Amino acid sequence: MSDLREQLLKAGLVSGKQVRQAKHQERIHRKEVGREGIEAERAAADQAFLARQEERRVRDREREEARRRNQVAEERVLALQSRIRAGWIREATMGSKRFFFVVDGGRITYLDLSDDAARRLQFGRAAVVDGHGVVRGEYCVVDAGTALSISNDHPELIRFWNRSAER
Repeated sequence: MSDLREQLLKAGLVSGKQVRQAKHQERIHRKEVGREGIEAERAAADQAFLARQEERRVRDREREEARRRNQVAEERVLALQSRIRAGWIREATMGSKRFFFVVDGGRITYLDLSDDAARRLQFGRAAVVDGHGVVRGEYCVVDAGTALSISNDHPELIRFWNRSAER
């Protein structure tokens, strides 16, 4: 303690009078509480330090676990986007045929499809799925293999797939 007091005194942050008063107060406190009291204070301070350290460890573990969960979720989203991108039939929405389908809440929407894409959807060789950030629009057309892969992991993303017509 005296080293810290001397450093504060040298730095000009406290005066000599304040240093003497602090030393005097410390001597009075030591006499009042005695040796057992000082040891009890040290033990309490040590326990408080250990408790703070344990709290910090718990918080760090929780933060790391949350980071891992976020990373896993992010990797799943990236893998899903990669699958959609791989199976995406880009030329499917470059046509003049309106293909209507039902989305969440019973709302009906449509895509403008090419003749080939409409036939593929009709015979179950393609499906309409949520674009999930891969395409400009909200929905896109993917091939049947990709649709099957997506339906196994994320069936809620399939908006239309004529599985009864699959060969």
